Formats: sequence, structure tokens, C-alpha cells
Amino acid sequence: REFRHPAEVPAMDEAAAKACFLECQRGPRHARIRPATMLQSKGNLALIAEKGTTREVPKFMVLPWYEGLLILEELEQAQNQPERIPATWWDDELRALLDKERNKFQTGRLNGMLYTEKRLLNVAVTGTCFVDGEDRQWHFRRENVRGDDASNLGEGEDSKFFFRIKEITDYLPPWEAFHHEKCGFYQDFYQVRWEYPYSQVDYSTVENGCSTQKGCTWEPDECLPAHLDAMRLAAKKAWISRRRQQTTGATPPELKRERSDAALPIPAKMARTRRDGAALDRDLFCSRVGHDFVPEGAEKALGHLRAGWPKQPQDYPTGFGVAWPPGFCWNECDCMDDQRPQRPWETRKGWLEDIGRAAAAASAIQIFSEQAQFVRKRGQVSKLFYFETAQGAFVDQSHAFAAAELSNHIRASLQAMMQQVPASALAVESDRVLVPARAFAVDDIDYEPLRFGFLANTAPPPPEWLRIDPDTGRLTVSRLPTASELPAPVQVEFFHSEGAMSLAPCFVVADSASQPIPMFTAPLLQRFNDATTCNLERGVRAAITEHLADVYDFNRRVPLEVPLGIWLGSMCRVMRLLRSASGTNLSLATAR
Repeated sequence: REFRHPAEVPAMDEAAAKACFLECQRGPRHARIRPATMLQSKGNLALIAEKGTTREVPKFMVLPWYEGLLILEELEQAQNQPERIPATWWDDELRALLDKERNKFQTGRLNGMLYTEKRLLNVAVTGTCFVDGEDRQWHFRRENVRGDDASNLGEGEDSKFFFRIKEITDYLPPWEAFHHEKCGFYQDFYQVRWEYPYSQVDYSTVENGCSTQKGCTWEPDECLPAHLDAMRLAAKKAWISRRRQQTTGATPPELKRERSDAALPIPAKMARTRRDGAALDRDLFCSRVGHDFVPEGAEKALGHLRAGWPKQPQDYPTGFGVAWPPGFCWNECDCMDDQRPQRPWETRKGWLEDIGRAAAAASAIQIFSEQAQFVRKRGQVSKLFYFETAQGAFVDQSHAFAAAELSNHIRASLQAMMQQVPASALAVESDRVLVPARAFAVDDIDYEPLRFGFLANTAPPPPEWLRIDPDTGRLTVSRLPTASELPAPVQVEFFHSEGAMSLAPCFVVADSASQPIPMFTAPLLQRFNDATTCNLERGVRAAITEHLADVYDFNRRVPLEVPLGIWLGSMCRVMRLLRSASGTNLSLATAR
């Protein structure tokens, strides 16, 4: 059927209006959402990827990712609730997606209040066509909401199509209005109290009437003219303040002024430099945080360590106690001294001894030491007791060699891909393009770095529009570069605990007609599908196939057109798995 936007109110179509208002065919009963990735946008069209396929759709059909999650969370809460429109398309797949995304946040929930404050405060989510005070037309979103003083508004007068309003008493963001039975359209909705005599009318039985207040109805954004923007903003800010108080228990600003005698302490000011004026010591894991830690008097404190060690129950803070066993220290106890060798009685924990488990462990060690064909028992004289791989005895290495060879091919493809990163791929918010550090690892530095950064003092320097997240290595652009600014070479530096250890040469280039991702995928999968050339262990091959299915259609034997971030993530996982298989002769059990 023909697509009708969930924000569109049927005004000129009697049949559609009847179905919408009398049969309640609106909101989630009329429209649904599905997860997709926007690859690029040109004009009024957007290229999206959905379940391995791509297609062009009008840009107004695409919602921001977080906004879609807010719809899903509201839909989850609306099931079997009064005054909410249920949806038949709410299923386990969407529930799992919502749970996965919510788990990324510390609170385990989304924050519609904060999203409204940061993204929609000066943006009106409106209808099909809205004409502002400057005769400009807006479709579904209007970005010029003005916060003029509402006191300058005139009293107004009733006319053929306009009626006077007294005030706006409430607000609903679009994801809540979409599910509300008195609203049901994906627009900002406002609870309007009409001017006398309509303020005395009970609208509770009307399709958009308010059941709790007389003389009020819920009105979509498109029904409020642009000169009421100040009232729009005031309603949104009041809603944000109420939600913040509900979720955090924070006191509204107007009450804070009345409670001057109970003022909260001023938070500590965060310093930008050390106390001696030097730069802060960068945190190893969170690059945006620095430290100014000087262990003053540490040497003197060492002498009092034993005296200050807790030895009685009252020495512990409320709610804490000693580990029992082993129990409290005594006055001469030196268990906290790690400079001395342990005494024999300290190496035994009698309360943990299990005769059966100890016998089983000893038996396992004995059986393992008898496998003389590949292991030797050493250290019986030195009392170090360890096992050594038997020299000259090797198992079949063909699987390991095949895994290592395919891993090297994928590594080369990842390095080549970073030589032609499309600038448009870095502008897609939902697609995280992370620099594959493991593909550029040198020698034995085969682990993720602690920090990423652009190599300084290069010619030419890194472009000002290119950004890299120091903690994750995500590449983004503050704006799309012009053709004259491309290609843009950069050197990404990887910092480990040992310091800067390796570099990744990258090029940001303009979009081209040829797609590099299928070009790199095809030869890799051709090699992988040839079991003679790529003789992987059966379980490893099954695991690799599962991951490669994200970028390759094994039924049609063709590469999938996927976003760059997904391709890089899949290939990096496959490369790491292959390295594990080659280095440890890994063998995975296939699913039964």
C-alpha cells in the first residue's frame, strides 16, 4: 500500500479520517519501525541498508537511531496499559535490540528528557507541511523555533479556522504522543486550554479531548501557528523540569530560590593543570581525564603501616568486617609485607581443602605428565615443578598454517581499506568506523592499544574537520570535506602502556562509483571457500562462516553491500579468531 507518514493527519480524505479517528487506525496500529543503517543522503533521498539489502527511501522515512529506541521503550511500557495504543508488531527481536542498546547505558534506561532538551528544544516535530511566520515551508521537522517573549502576544480573536487559546498546560514528545490514544500521530503534542466560552466545555469524550481537565484538548504541533513558539518552548521546558524532578528527585529552580537556607555545596572545580603548572597525567583508560597525584609522605607512612592495620572489629568502617577465615591480624603480624618469602603455614588454607578434589587434581597432573610423546615433566630437583613441550614432536600443523595465512590476507585487506576511507562513511552517526589497530600491530604487540591519536608534526597536518576518539579509535568528521580537501592523508598513532608503538597510515577520500568493500570481500571469500587452499579445522571454519555471513551471502556467493563500520568490525573479529586458531592450534566444536 501507499506509504502514509505517521505524522500526517488525514484532513481531505474522508475514508482515511474515518479509519484514523473512529477505528483508531493510527499510531503503532498504522505504522511500524525497523532497524536500518543510513549509508548516505542526497537531497531528499537516503540510501539505507536493511538486513543485508540496500534501497533508496525518502529522507522523511528515516528516524534518528536514539529516537527509534525511545519509540520501542515507550511501546514496551504501553502494552496492555489504559489510554495507550497497542502494537501487534512488538516482538522478541525488537525487545532484544532494545535491551542490548539500553545495556550500553549506566542506568539501563534511555533518557527521553535529556534527548528532548539537547535535540528537540528548538526543533518542532510537526506535520506534512508547516508554514512559518516567514512563509517558509517545513516538512515534518522545523528548526527555527524562536523563544520570543510570550508576554508580547496579543489577546487574539476567533475566526473561521482559528480559535483563541488561554494557555498551554502540558506537552508530549512525539514518541509518547505516537502511542497515546488521544494523540496517535508522530508529532509534538500540546495540551491546550481554550479561551472562554470553550474553557467551560467538557471534551473528555472527544477523540483528542482531555479527561482530567475541563476545556482542554491535545493538539498536534501543526495546529499551533508559528507566532506561538514562545508557548511551545515554555511547555517543553516545563515538561523537562517535571521529568527531571521525577527521575532524579531534583528540586525545580523556583523551589531552590525559596530554600536559600538549604543551599547545596558548590561542586569542586576541576583543574586543567597540575598544582605545579605542569600538564595533568593522562588516565590510561579514559583519555579525557587527567590526574595530579603526588603521594606526599609515602616513605614516612610505610613505617606506620603495620601499626595502622585493623586488628579489631571496631577498626573497620560501619558495614565492613574482616575476612573470616583467616581472621584478624595480631600485633606482630606482618602478612601485609610482600618483601619477605611466605612461611609454610601461610601457603596452606585448611578451610579450603577438599580431599576428593585434591586427589583428582593430582591424578590429572600425573596422567598429563605421562604423555611423553609431547610433554616433559621438569623441576623435580629445583622444586619449581613445570611442564615443557617435548622438542621435535609436532602435531599436524596444516590447519594452523591455513588459519595464519588467511589471517594475513585479511590483515592486508584491512590495511588497504584504510587507504581509501570514504568521507561520507565517517558522517553516519549509527555506523562506528573504528581504526583496526590489530591489523597494524608490529612484532608481539598484538593487543588493543590504550589510546589513539593523530601523529603530530606531519606534513600535511591532520585536517581540522577529521576527529578521532582517543579511547575507541572511532573516526568522525565535523563536516563533509570539499573535493579540494580530499584525499586527506593521516597517520594514526597507537599508544600502549609501553608508549607509542605503531602507526596506521590512512587516507580519507571522496566517494566513488566503485565500491571498495565488495572489491576486498570477494577475493577473501574466494580463498576461504576453497577448502583445498584454505584447509581450516572444521569447527574453526564453522565459526568463521558465522561471522563472515555479516558481509557475504553464502547462498548467492556474492559480497553484501554493508556500511564500512560493520565490514571493519566483522573482518577484525575473523582476523582475531584466525590468529587464535593458528597460534594455539585451536579446535572448535561444531554446534549439534
